[in-house]
Amino acid sequence: MRIFAKTLYLFLTIICLFQSPLRSLGQAKNDSDSHPTRFDERFILSGFLDARDVVVAPFHWKGSQWLTFGAIATANVALIFTNADKSVMTFAQTNRNNTSNYLEKYVGDPFGSGVFPGVIIGSSYLVGCIFKKDHPKHMAMLTTKSIVISGVTTLLLKSVFERYRPYQDPNPRHWLGPKGQFQFDSYPGGHTTVAFATATMIAQEYPRPLIIPITAYTLATITGLGRINGNYHWASDILMGAAIGYFTSRLIFKHDNWKKCRKRKMQN
Repeated sequence: MRIFAKTLYLFLTIICLFQSPLRSLGQAKNDSDSHPTRFDERFILSGFLDARDVVVAPFHWKGSQWLTFGAIATANVALIFTNADKSVMTFAQTNRNNTSNYLEKYVGDPFGSGVFPGVIIGSSYLVGCIFKKDHPKHMAMLTTKSIVISGVTTLLLKSVFERYRPYQDPNPRHWLGPKGQFQFDSYPGGHTTVAFATATMIAQEYPRPLIIPITAYTLATITGLGRINGNYHWASDILMGAAIGYFTSRLIFKHDNWKKCRKRKMQN
């Protein structure tokens, strides 16, 4: 059974590595421009700018963005305070089986823990260096930034809320925070944050063929569901972790602070 999981990740890695450096709708990715993709002070600076943008983003939201935030917040509140969190947990544990355990252990957990994202990131960067292509390096380095920034965001929220995990207390409304007792860190889900940050960046860099974003988001979804299957997280933890990973990658990709830093350096 493990062969299936490894084959799935190998498939995603290969189709990302050997994609043409063309974006969807025929928009070219310039691999020979005057702003080479490499790890330097501009990349580090862009990371701080991205982190700043994440913090100040709510001050620039428009109507549709506030509606999205409201929908996610409402769903979280509903899961927590209508006993839906506990119902989902009970259903998952009652119906837990060999297949769900396998998907959790060999498909979801390696993706959410960063093991397989690390393989994809490292392989993409190496292929970009060998074949002198900026596109795979660009994807690898943006994904790294997104995982770090969204991961730090999740860790900060965990320390603020200090929610008990389902296996620690079957009451989904048991929160400590903030008291500095970091053994209670259920909310938001960290594995799910990493999984959706990775999947979203891959999907944005490689929107075609459609099998790439479908595979990436399927793996991220399995990661989230696996954390519920393992009784590590409540459904609301998973929803918030997915939202943090998804929207962080979207923001980093859209703002493209790294490109701005490279252009500014060339102009000086």
